[in-house]
Amino acid sequence: MKKIISSMITLVAMVVLSAPVMAQQTTGTVTGRITDAQQAAVPGVTVTATNTATGFTRSDVTSSEGLYRIAALPVGMYDIKAELQGFKSAERKGIAVSVATSIDLPLTLEVGALTEAVNVTAEAPLVNRTESSVGGVVDVGRMENLPLNGRQFANAAITIPGVALGFHSDPTKSTQYSPQIAGGNGRNVNYQIDGGDNNDDTVGGLLQLFPLEAIEQFNFVTSRYKAEYGRSNGGVMNIVTKSGTNNLAGSWFTLLRDDSMNAITETEKRADAEKQDYRRYQFGGSVGGPIRQNRAHFFGAFERTQQDTLQVVDTLGLFPSEDGTFTTPYRENLLTGKVTANLNAAQYLAVRYGRNTNSQPYGADPHVPPSGWGTSSNEFNSINVNHNWVLGGSKLNEFIFQYADFANAITANSLDPSESFPNGVSIGQNGNTPQQTQQKKYQLRNDFSWSVAGMGGLGHDFKVGVNYINQPRLFITFNTGTGDYSYSHSTNDLNGPISAVSLSGGAAEANIPNWQLGLYIQDDFRLTDRLTLNLGFRYDYIDGYAIDQSKNPNFVILQNAARAGRFDGQPAFRDFGLESKEDTNNWQPRAGLAYDLRGDGRDVIRAGYGRYYDVGYTNSNILFAAINATGIGAGTIFSVSNPNGIVKADGTLFKVGDPISTIASQNEAGGALPLNSHIASPRILQPYSDQFSIGWSHQLGDSTAFDVDYIHSEGRDIGSRWQLNQRNPGAAGRQFADLGISPANFNIDTNDGKSRYDGVNLGVRRRMSGGLAFSAWYTLSKSQSTGGNGADELNVQNIQNHLDPLADVQFGPSGRTDARHKATISVVWQAPWGITVSPVFRYRSALPINTTQGLDLNNNLANNEITDTAFKFTGFDGDVATFEEDGPCETINCSRGAAQSQMNLRVSKGFSLWGRARIEAIGEIFNLFNAKNPSGFTGRRFTGSVANPTPNSAFMQPTEFAGDFQNPEQRVGQIGFRFTF
Repeated sequence: MKKIISSMITLVAMVVLSAPVMAQQTTGTVTGRITDAQQAAVPGVTVTATNTATGFTRSDVTSSEGLYRIAALPVGMYDIKAELQGFKSAERKGIAVSVATSIDLPLTLEVGALTEAVNVTAEAPLVNRTESSVGGVVDVGRMENLPLNGRQFANAAITIPGVALGFHSDPTKSTQYSPQIAGGNGRNVNYQIDGGDNNDDTVGGLLQLFPLEAIEQFNFVTSRYKAEYGRSNGGVMNIVTKSGTNNLAGSWFTLLRDDSMNAITETEKRADAEKQDYRRYQFGGSVGGPIRQNRAHFFGAFERTQQDTLQVVDTLGLFPSEDGTFTTPYRENLLTGKVTANLNAAQYLAVRYGRNTNSQPYGADPHVPPSGWGTSSNEFNSINVNHNWVLGGSKLNEFIFQYADFANAITANSLDPSESFPNGVSIGQNGNTPQQTQQKKYQLRNDFSWSVAGMGGLGHDFKVGVNYINQPRLFITFNTGTGDYSYSHSTNDLNGPISAVSLSGGAAEANIPNWQLGLYIQDDFRLTDRLTLNLGFRYDYIDGYAIDQSKNPNFVILQNAARAGRFDGQPAFRDFGLESKEDTNNWQPRAGLAYDLRGDGRDVIRAGYGRYYDVGYTNSNILFAAINATGIGAGTIFSVSNPNGIVKADGTLFKVGDPISTIASQNEAGGALPLNSHIASPRILQPYSDQFSIGWSHQLGDSTAFDVDYIHSEGRDIGSRWQLNQRNPGAAGRQFADLGISPANFNIDTNDGKSRYDGVNLGVRRRMSGGLAFSAWYTLSKSQSTGGNGADELNVQNIQNHLDPLADVQFGPSGRTDARHKATISVVWQAPWGITVSPVFRYRSALPINTTQGLDLNNNLANNEITDTAFKFTGFDGDVATFEEDGPCETINCSRGAAQSQMNLRVSKGFSLWGRARIEAIGEIFNLFNAKNPSGFTGRRFTGSVANPTPNSAFMQPTEFAGDFQNPEQRVGQIGFRFTF
C-alpha cells in the first residue's frame, strides 16, 4: 500500500512541479476563442474579466490559436473585455460565472481603433458544449424567490432533473431535508462548502447547515462526475457562500407561522383532538461591505429558528393514560462570517467561519408517548481558508485548509422498561438512547491545472490534485436501553404473548480515527472544435476501517471457525479467517464526451462512464463492532426470544411483570462480558458504483432549453448487517450454537449489499426572460437494492433465508427511494405591480412497503417471511385505508404505499424606501391543497403465533400523515418581510 501511495504522490508532484495550476470546485472559468471577421484566430489578445461589485480582475492572453482561459473566478457577475492594437475592443457585460462551471464565450474582433468598442449583449449559452456531466446550478435568485420550507438551501435542488426530496433517514437529523439522486437516500451525496468537506462520517449526509442569507449558489452534479470529485457515487453538491462587495449592503428578514394559518392534521382528526398550537419564528439577516475598496471585503449572516409545535399521541387503547398532546420544540441558530481579499492581480484569499447549533425531539411518533422519545442536541463549527494563485498564463494553484467539528448528544426521556407492539405502539425508554457522537476533521486540499493549446483551436485542459483528510476523533457512545428490561409483544394485547425480552448493560464507547487520501488527474481534451473528451483517473485510500478486533472474543471465535472450514460454501463469511486489511484497490477510471451536433452550441450530445467510490459511513459497517473491539464490553447481557411466545417453567406464557427467573428457556446472552451483536468483517470495503449516462440538450431559444438523460448505476460493496445465526428449519437450536457466541443472534457487518438504478430524466428550463423563469422535469425510474426498510436501510432482520442471504429474493425495490414516477414544476413570475408569484409543485408515486406474514412459519426464530401476495394502497374508506392484491410477492419490499404530492406557493411584493433600500412583503403557503400524504404503512399481516394467528387490523394502514413529526407538513401558512439595503 505504501508503494502505491508513494508512486501516486510522485506522479502528482512531478506534474505539479512542472506546471502548477487550478481547480474549479469553488470558482468558475470563462474560456473561448477570439477570431476576426473572417473567422481566423487572433493571437495576442488581452482578455480581462472584471467583477464590478468587488473590483476583482483577472486576465489572459490568447494563444497562437486564439484561445484564452480565465480560471479561478470567484462566483459573481463579470464584464469580459478583449483588446488588441488595430482592432476595436469587444466587450460582453453581465456574464454570470457559476461555481464549478466553465463558460464557453467566443468573441469576434473587428478592425478599427482600440478606443472604439463593440458591446455584445447576447447572454451566455444555456447549453454547455464541453461538459459531459449531468446536473445544474441553483443561483441566489432561485433560492430567494422560491418557497423553501424551513429555508434550507438544499431544498432548491428539487428544481434539478431527477432530484427528489426526503427527510434525512437518520433520526439524529430529524428536521433536515435530504436531496435524493439515482435511488440513493441522500447519505451518499458529497457536500462541499467553499471547497471544504461537509459530510457526516458517522451516519452519512450533510453535516453543518448555513444561513440561507449566506448562500450564493450551488452546483449539483447528479451524474458523470469528473476525476476531481471523490466520495461521489451519489452526487456532488458544490456550495459557495456569499462575499462582501464595494457597497455596504445587508438584509433582515422575519417569518412567522401561527396555528390560525394552519389546517388541522389528519392525526389530530383521527384522535378527535382540536387543532394544536403552532408557533414558528424564523428571523435573521446579513451585512457585507468593503474593508478596503476593490481589495478586501467582509460578510456575515445570522439566522434563528424557534418552533413550538405539538404532537398528538394515540396508543390505540393500550395505554390511555399516556395519550394526549405533547410539545415538540425545535431551536436552531446559524452563523457565518467571511473575509475576502484581492491580495494582488494574481492572488485571491477567502477565510470563512461557520457555526450551527440546534436541539429537537428524538423519536417523536403519533403512537409513542414522550417516555419513548429522547432529546437530540447538535453543535457544529468550521473554519475554511481558500487561496488561489495565478502563476502566469493559464497556470493556477488553489489551496484549501479546513477544520470542522461536530458534537451530537441524544438523551433519554425515561429509563422505564420498554414495551413495543406490532401496531407501532411503544412506551418506555427509547431503544436508541442515550448516545453521542463527536467528530473532528482537518482537511488539506491542493488542486492545479493548465492548458496546452493545439492546432485549429484544439488542446488540453489538464488538472491534478491531492485531497487529504485527517479525522483523529470520531468518537461515539451508544449506551442504549441500559435502564431496564425491554419487551416485544407478539400481539396488540397487553396480556398477550411476549416474543422477546432483553436487558443491556455496560458503557459503550469507542474512538474510530481515520485518514483519507485522494489523488487524481483530469484532461478535458478538445479533440475537434465540436468534440470534447472529459478523461480522468482517480485513486482514493482510507485508513482506519481495518480495526483491531482481537479483544472481541466473538470475532476470535469466527476467525478460528473460518480457518477450520466451518463457513466453507457460505459467501457471507468469505472474509473471515483472513488477516485484517484496508481496502486498497479503489482505482477509478472516468471518461465522457460532449459533442456539439451543429457547431452552434444549441444541440449537444453528452455521454460517459465512470467508477465512483464513496466513504462508507461508519454506522453501516464498523461503528458497533468498534465498541466491542475495545474489550471493555457493552451491550445485551440478557436476551430470550421466541416468536410464538416465551414460555415459563410451568408451561404458561411469560408476561410483562413476571419474574425473569420464571422463564424456562436458557438465557441466550449471558457471559461475563456484555457485547453488542456486531462483528465486523476483517476486510471492510468502501462502496462504489459503476455509472453510465447518455443525454441530449437542445437550446429552444435565447432563454429556454430542453434536456433528456438516461442514467444507469450499479452499486456494489454496500454495507450489510446479516443476522445469520437463526434456527435451521426442523432443527432444535441455532445453526452456530456450537460456536458459543454471545449474544446468540449476532450480526456480521460486511459489504455484500448491491443496488441498481435505471432512470430517464426529461426537463425544460427557462432563465428569467420577460419576467418569467421556470423549470419542469419528469423522471421515470426503477431502483433496486438489497437494503431493508429500517431506519438506516441496512439489512438487520429482513433476511428471508439465512442459509442463502444473497438470494435473489433479497434484491428488491429500494425501500425509501423507489418511486417509479417523480415530477417537479417550479415557476418564478414577475407579475405586474411589483408582485412576484412563485409556485413549486412536486409529486412522487408510491414507495415500497415490506409486507411480511408476521409469523415464524418456518420455525427459524424470525417472523419476517414475506407475504405470498403483494399489496398496494388504493385509498380510504372513512379513516380506514383500502388496499388490493397486486400480483405475487417475489422479493422484499414488494408492496406499495401511497403517492405523495405537495404544492407550495410564495407571493411577494417589493416596496422601495430610499436609495437602494427596499422592503419585500412575503406570504407563503406550504401544501396548499392540504394533501394527507399518508406514510409509515404497517407491513405485518398477522399477529400472535403460528398456532393462533390473528389478522393484524393495522396491516397496510398508515401510521403517519402530513403534519406529523419528520413528515411533510399539512397546509401551513407563513407571512413575513425581508428588508434589504
